[in-house]
Amino acid sequence: MLRAGEVALWAFAAASLTYGVLVLTPASTVWRSVLPAIAAVLTFIIRYRALGLHALSITHIVSYLNHHYPQLEESTDLLLQDSDTLATLQKLQQERTLEKFNAVYPAIRLPHRLGQAALIFAGCLTVAVGLSAFKSTQPTGYKSTTQQSTGATEEAPPLPAEINAIALTLTPPAYTGLATQRTANPQISMPEGSNAHWQISFSEAVQRAQLVFSAGDTLSLVKQGEHYTARRTFTKSNFYQIRWKNADGGIKTSDYYKIEIIADAPPDVTFNNLDQFTEFTVTDKLSFTVQATLKDDYGLRDAFIIATVSKGSGESVKFREEKLNFTQPAHIQGKSVQASRTIDLVKLGLEPGDELYFYAEAHDGKTPTPNRARTETYFVVLKDTTSESMAIDPGLGVDLMPEYFRSQRQIIIDSEKILKDRKDKKITKQEFNSKSNELGYDQKILRLKYGEFLGEEAESGIGIGQGVPDEDHDHDDKEEDVTKMYGHAHDNENEHNLVAEKKTDDHGHHHHNESADPDKPENPMAAFMHQHDSEEEATFFTQSIRAKLKAALTVMWDAELHLRMYEPEKSLPFQYKALKLLKEISNDSRIYVHKTGFDPPPIKEDKRLKGDLTEIKNTRLATTSKREATYPALRHALTVTEALLQQPQPVLTSQAKAALLKGGQALSARALENPGQYLRSLSLIKTLNEENLIGPDLTKALTEIRRALWQALPREATSPGAQPQTTHALNQTFLQNLEKLNDRN
Repeated sequence: MLRAGEVALWAFAAASLTYGVLVLTPASTVWRSVLPAIAAVLTFIIRYRALGLHALSITHIVSYLNHHYPQLEESTDLLLQDSDTLATLQKLQQERTLEKFNAVYPAIRLPHRLGQAALIFAGCLTVAVGLSAFKSTQPTGYKSTTQQSTGATEEAPPLPAEINAIALTLTPPAYTGLATQRTANPQISMPEGSNAHWQISFSEAVQRAQLVFSAGDTLSLVKQGEHYTARRTFTKSNFYQIRWKNADGGIKTSDYYKIEIIADAPPDVTFNNLDQFTEFTVTDKLSFTVQATLKDDYGLRDAFIIATVSKGSGESVKFREEKLNFTQPAHIQGKSVQASRTIDLVKLGLEPGDELYFYAEAHDGKTPTPNRARTETYFVVLKDTTSESMAIDPGLGVDLMPEYFRSQRQIIIDSEKILKDRKDKKITKQEFNSKSNELGYDQKILRLKYGEFLGEEAESGIGIGQGVPDEDHDHDDKEEDVTKMYGHAHDNENEHNLVAEKKTDDHGHHHHNESADPDKPENPMAAFMHQHDSEEEATFFTQSIRAKLKAALTVMWDAELHLRMYEPEKSLPFQYKALKLLKEISNDSRIYVHKTGFDPPPIKEDKRLKGDLTEIKNTRLATTSKREATYPALRHALTVTEALLQQPQPVLTSQAKAALLKGGQALSARALENPGQYLRSLSLIKTLNEENLIGPDLTKALTEIRRALWQALPREATSPGAQPQTTHALNQTFLQNLEKLNDRN
């Protein structure tokens, strides 16, 4: 049964995938039903025979149990035989096997891949749904001027009896390259900036025929022969209705029809196989080629590269910006273009120490203002070998820090970026490991930088090996401890701090202070001495800040460890914790100078000794706040609708019709955001005002209107209600500060 269910899921997956592919083809409905069924049957048969389910017997199950459960002692087949036909020894073995079988029975799991099959089925079903949605969102296709088509993806709504026919001509903007579409469906869907031309014929003579749009503006229909025509260009979604006056003076209106505008999407521009940060040295080839992929829904018109050269440093930095056109192709045109350009750093005037920032920008053909899109900014640095120096002094071996090193926030950003690139398969495993190791080195540099404030005078880190022993010493009598050389010892007194230990001197002996030797007397001057060689005596910060800094260095150790092991995802929690501690240290180390004394406000002599208490507030003053309801017309219409639906036999009064009409006007304003959502309800409100519906028809219409009114009401943010204040203002402030302290704790 498990295997059969697995095979059935495979069959359903094949059927779903076949149907999704057929949706994108012009196949008929019959083929869309037959071919998935054939694919399901073939997949079921092939998979069924591949698993050997047609030849499955009890012998296979016995063999499986004997092979996977040794406690049955290869005697499971005895359970299938009649005890009367067995010898005495076989009967004893049968009873023994039966006891062991009953013991292991709850743990028996027959082989199957039901979960894998379910996952494949879910994936194929998701692909099929996505393909179906993609098909439904594709443009219906603009027909040529010689073709006649309804041009509508949905069924055209019925026209009023007084209107014989409506002919619409939709002309997209010239830059889209789309042909003109003709349709008889009053529901319009067209690209942004298209021109719509109506041609309406009435069955009787009419007066003052107009198109009334949702914003309240009107467009008069001009009579040309037997037809009434009008023309307008649209850039936003809208809806409209036709209104006219009969010969007897009565005003008639049609239902509401939507005007859906398909917005012109901005171009899509990306660089291919280009690192965001690139370094060059003077000896390298000072040129590189950038390749960009440019796409647009209707067509590109222009694309170029904006390059900015940065020279100098500090306050003397200067910038120069240049516009670089792509060389291949020379003219950017089309919906998808592969463009390239070779950037020569020498021609741009870069010198050692200078930097180049550049990005690509693309424009489409939208008129009058084209859409623009650009890539991220990419950086190129021409490395200056003279910007880093090292002071070599036998008495003070200090490695000067480079002018530039990453902050903790930058390391977090870079770690998240390489994780995203690995997820999107933009970098190989080797590149990922290399960048993770480089971030580990940056983490080490940052840890050493902050370690200077704790008095650390020795460089240490993950990947730093032991020093070479002095050849003058004889160590043959002692066996080397490999775990001490390459391991990370945790069972020592420095475990919780993880601060670098002091380096040994030239002879391999450690420095010890006098208090560390129990045989020497205690130095009475130790409490009054300022020891520079002990990191515990560093006085850059107070003890509380030093404790946080030690904790930050400890977390940086763990962050560096996981980065060195190519596990940035495990390193990120430690990086965030280190960033939080560094921010707390920055805030705690600030010094605030409070102003002392009291500067009273100036006394107004004209009000002295007057006894005027108008500006003195009573501590028990009661105040009330009143909040006006939003969308009162919608809320009133909703209240009227609810009251009518509560009646066994609802009857529309003139007051109820007026309330619904005002609610419909407010609903039309909300319908501008989504023209197709509320057109049905607006038509029902119009019908209720013109006709007298009774019975189930009235109840059904009111239910539909109520649903639309509820959906039209926006969700408002929850605000505290007005409550009487009986406490003193100082007590209220005390309670608020007490709550803040509780939140911090």
